[in-house]
Amino acid sequence: MRMTQPAMLDFSEWAQRADEARTGDPLWSVQAYRLGLYAIECHTFDRRENTQLGKAAALDQLTRALGSIAANIAEGYSRSTLADRVRFYGYALGSTREAIAWYDTLRIELGDLINDRQATLIQVRRLLLTTLRRTRPEGPSVNFRDSDQRSPNPSPRPSE
Repeated sequence: MRMTQPAMLDFSEWAQRADEARTGDPLWSVQAYRLGLYAIECHTFDRRENTQLGKAAALDQLTRALGSIAANIAEGYSRSTLADRVRFYGYALGSTREAIAWYDTLRIELGDLINDRQATLIQVRRLLLTTLRRTRPEGPSVNFRDSDQRSPNPSPRPSE
């Protein structure tokens, strides 16, 4: 008999198994929040199942970044002013981008699993960017550096 390695539930199955304490809160309706919680649970699962991960120098930074995503979304959701909500959603966006970057440093320990973990975070990033665009009082902005433009063309050198 061959033993199979345990696997983390996929997002939809994980969300269906959430307890009423989570699902009964209006915050549960926020997809970026649910994905943020899922990302930290995946990280906890990875730490438990992969002993090599515990030796990684980036582990503490990744754990903090992942933990602050859902926490900042929850805090922003609970704020009464638009400015406060935007500020906390911006913090969550920064933590999401930080976590994506920290995962890049763990490719040796996690292998192809990195792609799945980063894909979840990329969904969170897209949702937060959309939320921020819609909630900013001045409307859409490129201040989040998310425009479709790749890198700008370098300006031509002046003739010497």
